[in-house]
Amino acid sequence: MNDMKLVIVDSNEDIRGELWSMLFLHHCFELVAELNTIDEAIDYAATHEVDVIFTNNQPADPSVTSQGSFLPLVVQKDHPDIQVVIYGKTEHDAVEACRSHCSGYLMLPFDNLNIQLAVNRLRYVFDLQQTKRETSGSGILVKTKSGYHLLRLNDILFIERINRTIRVFTEDSIQTELTGYTMAELERMLVKRNFFRCHQSFIVNLSKISVINADNDAKRYMIRFKGMDGDIMISREKYMEIVNILREKYANIKP
Repeated sequence: MNDMKLVIVDSNEDIRGELWSMLFLHHCFELVAELNTIDEAIDYAATHEVDVIFTNNQPADPSVTSQGSFLPLVVQKDHPDIQVVIYGKTEHDAVEACRSHCSGYLMLPFDNLNIQLAVNRLRYVFDLQQTKRETSGSGILVKTKSGYHLLRLNDILFIERINRTIRVFTEDSIQTELTGYTMAELERMLVKRNFFRCHQSFIVNLSKISVINADNDAKRYMIRFKGMDGDIMISREKYMEIVNILREKYANIKP
């Protein structure tokens, strides 16, 4: 059972700590970020994998941040699978949260029973999302110059951008040139389907990697795929991140 990747948004360190200590007891969350403002949460969700966000309806001074009720309206436009739970002290906070169509609302101070009920709902929806991805995630429909092509995800080794051209490379040595996509859009489409953007020019299928080579003296980091000659670059910043992901998923991967 996968843990839900959790973000807590609140400038009050004591409240963040109390909330995390209560959520930690349910053993179904991985705390990936603690942030102070709604803008920080929006930026983080745009570039990282997030499943659940807990936010104070007023996480910091109103002069530096929007209300938490603004977050579901913005985040779920581009990331509809992210569940947002809002908490606050007043009935007005509750009304604003309901209007935002968030995934839940909690009154401060936190109550163990209400936390339990919220976690149960989050886990139920998350499990449904996981099942949907597993049953519908065998392929991806992409646009090319000649029309739309259905590519099996398990056949894809990596996606490469060269100048303004983006190509998909598959195990049968076929290259498919895509049109109308950016690497950021493809990353969002594939990040929860076992793909990883290891470099600004490469998105790789994690399940196809056989070796990661690191030349620390030359500061060069490369990926090699099963049955393929040649290497794919990893950025220095992404090297340890992808190594840790692979160690967790596949014990036989060695850097």
